[in-house]
Amino acid sequence: MKKVICILCVAIFCYSCDKIEQEQETKWFKLESLSGYVVKAIAFDSKGNAWIGTQGKGLIRYNENKNEIVLYNSENSILPEDFVLWDIAVDRNDNVWIGADGLWKFDGKEFIHYNSQNTAMPEDVVWSIAVDSKNNIWFASCRFNQGGLVKYDGQTWTAYAPDNSPLPTNSIQGIAIDKSDNIWLSLSDYVTRSSLVKISNDTWTVYGEKELGFMPYYMGGIQLDSKNRLWGVIDYSLYSTWISPSPHFFIFDGKQTTQLSCGNDIRIGGRPQITIDNKDNVWCFGVGMTSGVWIGKQWKQFDNSVLGGLNPWIIKEDRNGRLWFGTENGIYIQSNGR
Repeated sequence: MKKVICILCVAIFCYSCDKIEQEQETKWFKLESLSGYVVKAIAFDSKGNAWIGTQGKGLIRYNENKNEIVLYNSENSILPEDFVLWDIAVDRNDNVWIGADGLWKFDGKEFIHYNSQNTAMPEDVVWSIAVDSKNNIWFASCRFNQGGLVKYDGQTWTAYAPDNSPLPTNSIQGIAIDKSDNIWLSLSDYVTRSSLVKISNDTWTVYGEKELGFMPYYMGGIQLDSKNRLWGVIDYSLYSTWISPSPHFFIFDGKQTTQLSCGNDIRIGGRPQITIDNKDNVWCFGVGMTSGVWIGKQWKQFDNSVLGGLNPWIIKEDRNGRLWFGTENGIYIQSNGR
């Protein structure tokens, strides 16, 4: 496989929490064999495989050590033609779970398709998936004012919606699991009607404007850092002007909220999500977003020409601490770690 080396200055959108770090050059290479693929999701298993979800071209298993690519699509599996994946997660047994037109499971040999016809899943769309330490699969099966959260423990499907649980709204924008195995949700059905939910065993806690100290315009993705603090990004894609007002991010430690602003001339686009790496840098990506980098508490605009002028659809960190950027034209991988 031919590898093309290019230079990327640190990040797409990263916030270093505790100290100001000097900007450094980071080497990246592009997987030329995946050029032309729109990469929407990436996950890693314990065997060194990267599972890559594409838009309309199926599921890819890529093993870097073996320099091997296997494509699963409608020609060699039961995956439908023009298959669009929204998220991928790998459980403790290396089963691959795919969010798409329902929930798909791949055990390395066969695909199983779960939907509203054969499970308690409320909607035939799955936007995000997370796996807890007990190997429970948590996923968002929802649309505007419909559906909600689903838990699958390998035998039983349990669906949660506002009419049968403390879930305040239907539309789940992000799922994250903390070090204590608490399930965190970010929710928004309407603008200025947002909340966080924590599920601890059977206890639900809802955090709204009073608990957060402000009302996010519209929730985006959430993740937990090494200190078990929740980070959230705010979606301004429905805002009346192109420029996004402040705040753009927030940090919630369960009691207090810290709001973060990136400046006065940025755009936080549709369905923004975040990835927090092993150095607690916070990387943000989404549709139509302004790219940049947090260095300490300083925001810097990012020149994405090294990614062919494209912003990433997904950013994930592998088991070696390298970042993978999925774009509209393949994948760029960090070659030296940070």
